[in-house]
Amino acid sequence: MPLTSPVPPLDLVRMFPGVEAFARTATRLHPRPGTPSVSGSHVGGMLLWPRDEPWPACPGPHVVRTEIEVPPEFAGLLMRPSPEVMTGLAQQVPGFVGTMTTEAGTVVLGREVVSEPTASPLVPVAQLRAADVPDLRCPSGADVLQVLWCPNDHPADAPTGLPMLLKWRTASAVVDPLDVAPAPVVARDQDRLPRPCVLHPEQVTEYPWWQELPDELGRRIRDFDDTRGFDEDSYFSVSQAPGWKVGGCPSWEVSDPYPMDCPHCRRPMDLLLTVDSTEDRGGDAWLPVEEAHLRTSHTDHTPTGVTVGRFARLRIFVCLTCPDTPMGQSLQ
Repeated sequence: MPLTSPVPPLDLVRMFPGVEAFARTATRLHPRPGTPSVSGSHVGGMLLWPRDEPWPACPGPHVVRTEIEVPPEFAGLLMRPSPEVMTGLAQQVPGFVGTMTTEAGTVVLGREVVSEPTASPLVPVAQLRAADVPDLRCPSGADVLQVLWCPNDHPADAPTGLPMLLKWRTASAVVDPLDVAPAPVVARDQDRLPRPCVLHPEQVTEYPWWQELPDELGRRIRDFDDTRGFDEDSYFSVSQAPGWKVGGCPSWEVSDPYPMDCPHCRRPMDLLLTVDSTEDRGGDAWLPVEEAHLRTSHTDHTPTGVTVGRFARLRIFVCLTCPDTPMGQSLQ
């Protein structure tokens, strides 16, 4: 079933003449739970991977969450712990981050660095075919993008960003595909293990963040948005689609825009893929017409099960002109 974005509730071209010159297309992927084919476009699930090609892995070390059960007779002390108790826990529990109480009992939460004897296989995140995704631009000779990452956190002194691999390949060259991906040795949480989803690609039009527009035009947009109430449609809510998408415009609501330049040629990289923690960012401006009868909820609109950062967006940028297709990441 196709999924279709509704007619925008604001006519941005009429309201802000000149903004049309900066329009870009994006392809909303609309991932929904399903059983994807190994050769098709999908999130999660098995990739079209040659049997004789080594599967990539992360050597670590990894930071994993620990849970220490608290005996019932002491659980009451952690309901409203004193500063002394919190200080003691911080001294005794590696990477202490707090406590959690559920119906099963109370646990003390920590984080520890773990070094595995063998490297941990990367997890398949997405496979996208240029034939399915209009805004997917591939390097010369490739027609498929495969995205893999390590699902674990890494020590603070590790390179920034998720350890990730972008694999560009030609689908017809894979004649003897691998049947099953190797499982990671350790997985931080379920929120970086994508559920298998089929895609319903839809090309839409987006407009840049106000600070990336000419000064006078951007200021008019910002002044307009400053007049909008919390539940009212705005340039911010209408100009860019939420959810997983290819291409389009990055948003910069957490920080001012900063350069995403290629480390080799120093030219601006292109926004390749947005991995979003939700398919809905509030309001109905982008709720698919076919799902309008379903009210938005955390459960309904996190079909991939993936959460990045604190319910944020991970944007992946690439340079398609330099060898090896350099990549950059931005989390907002």
